[in-house]
Amino acid sequence: MNNKFIIVIFGGLGDLAQNKLYPVIYSLYKKYRLLNCTKIISTGRRPNVDKEEFLKILEKSIKTHDDSFFSLFDFVKFDLEKEEEYNHLKNVLSNFKEEEFIFYLATPPTTFETIIKNLGEFLKSFPNKRKIVIEKPFGYDLYSAQKLNQLIKIYFKEEEVYRIDHFLGKETVQNIFGLRFSNIIFEGIWNRNFIDHIQISALEDIGVEGRLGYYDKVGALRDMIQNHLIQILSIVAMEPPCCINEKEIRDEKIKVLKSIREIKREDVPLYAVRGQYEGYLIDENLSQSNTETYAAVKLFIENLRWDGVPFYLRTGKKLKRKETSIIIVFKKIPGLFSKILDCMPQEDIIGFKIAPENKIILSFQLRPLGGSMLSCPVSTSMEWTGPNIEAYETLFMDIIEGDQSLFIREDEIEKSWEIVQPILDFWKDDPNIPIYPQGSWGPKEAEELIRRDGREWRYIDG
Repeated sequence: MNNKFIIVIFGGLGDLAQNKLYPVIYSLYKKYRLLNCTKIISTGRRPNVDKEEFLKILEKSIKTHDDSFFSLFDFVKFDLEKEEEYNHLKNVLSNFKEEEFIFYLATPPTTFETIIKNLGEFLKSFPNKRKIVIEKPFGYDLYSAQKLNQLIKIYFKEEEVYRIDHFLGKETVQNIFGLRFSNIIFEGIWNRNFIDHIQISALEDIGVEGRLGYYDKVGALRDMIQNHLIQILSIVAMEPPCCINEKEIRDEKIKVLKSIREIKREDVPLYAVRGQYEGYLIDENLSQSNTETYAAVKLFIENLRWDGVPFYLRTGKKLKRKETSIIIVFKKIPGLFSKILDCMPQEDIIGFKIAPENKIILSFQLRPLGGSMLSCPVSTSMEWTGPNIEAYETLFMDIIEGDQSLFIREDEIEKSWEIVQPILDFWKDDPNIPIYPQGSWGPKEAEELIRRDGREWRYIDG
């Protein structure tokens, strides 16, 4: 961006701002990517925090003292619920006549409507260009997401709205796009003729970690599958766009979501399972909760490329280990060859590991060294390991540059909620939730979900 801009961070004293946004902004500053940034205005309502105290918080966040960087910042004491506070912010912003405004909502989702409405009202008197960045979760269900979208449309144009999903900023996720469309050998086999099924997993070995107030209201399905994992699915399964621009990429993603087979309420047990780790109530000091800490869903995309190929999405807490991955499992070789070899080679896979490190692995079968021509092949791997680039840094630069390719469009948000809504409705009325041991791979019902299809859960590196 060649034009001047300012950044306004709502929730500037929160965990997201301190743990992610400030370090990323500082990294961009050190790389001379914020030369056109006139000011960064951070807001918060803690009564004991003034500008001096805020700079101490900022220093702790970026782990260094940098007066030049600190001079970019102003701190505005701000209560999101008080209308008069927005008038004060309006007066502060009136000093910036030419700058584009970038508003970042790093606040709880319960505040989104209030901020959008008050911002939208006072911005009517400003000619400045503006962008608004909205964190997840975007809505609590289909109805609330639609309602929030309707409110946004009153005050902002779609091209001004950046619904963020930090998974899309991760290097390995973007490499799915690169691997497919830069290599004809992969794009040529990226279909139901060669691929047996696809697994998308976000597994954690930790629990709620201080997020109980948020997590117990949403659960695993809303927290991870509705947004992050369905977004990854859309990138894995999309058709090649006609050109590399944000509209065409997002058009192809929404086509995938519209092609996902509807799950009827009565069929939910065939397509989705949930679980809660043993000790969740004790860990979080709860007397009762039906919130799932584990969820697995099977989806089908009903189009020519993917007809009959199941996509298994799963996520959970307090599991055996941390792993976020996409595993493409190819079909077994024809039975004739297995008779010749007198064994059944393992399926080939392409694995994309997103966490705890970035890795792409191609696993295939080769004759063992020194074996005969018809020896049973052994599993062989080729591996690429890349640097851990902070996803928010990629996304922040895209916001500044005005590139919406990695952000979620209005119709994508609503369609992803539509996909999971029957599951949410079914689970809401079902008091029975399976319990799984901490340190396991999840509830036995999740194993049954995939095993009755003749498959098993896969892991990268074991």
